[in-house]
Amino acid sequence: MYQDFSSTFKSWNGCDPFSLFEAPIEVTVAVDKKDIEKNLQQEARRAQTLVIWTDCDREGEHIGYEVVTVCRRANARITVKRARFSAIIAQ
Repeated sequence: MYQDFSSTFKSWNGCDPFSLFEAPIEVTVAVDKKDIEKNLQQEARRAQTLVIWTDCDREGEHIGYEVVTVCRRANARITVKRARFSAIIAQ
């Protein structure tokens, strides 16, 4: 059974903050990013390996996770590898 929580959790003041710990998580792709999602899925269907090459910070890890999720929907058997790198910059 589906329950629409979008109005309940729409604003910070619209609910008891403690209820957010049990709120359902909705994952969507923004309309202006649908072409990127489609491209990732098309490439993943033909690929055997996916290499995630993003910054090794929280944002980069999250972006990588989103890419893996999209690609695995198109090819569940794709092998995922994570590039790890750092830069040495003279200060």
